[in-house]
Amino acid sequence: MKQKETVLRILGIVLGCVILIVLASSVKNRDMGYHMEDIDVEIENAYENFFVDADDVMALIMQGEGDSILGDGFNRVSLKDVESRIESHSFVKDAEVYRDLKGHLVVKARQNKPVARLMSNRGDNAYIGEDGEMLPVSSKYTARVPVVTGQYVDQLMEFASVADEEYAAKVFELINFVNAHKFWTMQIGQIDISSKGYIVMYPQVGDQRLEFGYAEDIERKFKKLEIFFKQIMPTKGWNTYSKVNVEYKDQIICD
Repeated sequence: MKQKETVLRILGIVLGCVILIVLASSVKNRDMGYHMEDIDVEIENAYENFFVDADDVMALIMQGEGDSILGDGFNRVSLKDVESRIESHSFVKDAEVYRDLKGHLVVKARQNKPVARLMSNRGDNAYIGEDGEMLPVSSKYTARVPVVTGQYVDQLMEFASVADEEYAAKVFELINFVNAHKFWTMQIGQIDISSKGYIVMYPQVGDQRLEFGYAEDIERKFKKLEIFFKQIMPTKGWNTYSKVNVEYKDQIICD
């Protein structure tokens, strides 16, 4: 009887060790061999921009990874490296990369939002992003934003960001003012800036020359322009004046 109990005790110990080994092996295989079954790409498109698509993101994910990373263990793929590659795209503002419980690589990318298009006299084009950074144009999509022209644009495009120069930051403030007001986004089509920073704007409809002056007292000048568009033009007629100047304090000069 005693001998039988000893045998059972030994068998129990052996069985327990086998179970522990199997469990440890299972945990190791789950953590170290968790394979990538699929890739889910989600692009946030709150502003209806289409500068980046799923194919662009997939190409960046696969960059330097061989033919594919599907089927690979997650321990072999650096999620941080994948995230950095996606964020290297000019029109990706930021990206989040992680794995889910289904074995999927989940990628969430948020696009940059252009606020103005720069068109230089030299034929170069670029966008200004919502944070003031310079962005390249894209063959995929053209944003419906105010167009900025003139000799100053040549200087502006040499900066990485509008924060690099004081007057560039003021121009950026003016652009943001236009975009923040639906009335002005519908009215202002072109912002022309001379080499010295003097601003003339042109409406979406009509040929009026809107002489704004320098990028200062922005709100006050737009209030005077609003008087011109909403009170003077409907009364005098849309084609009466070819030029309106609001750069001087307490004056609206129409010609």
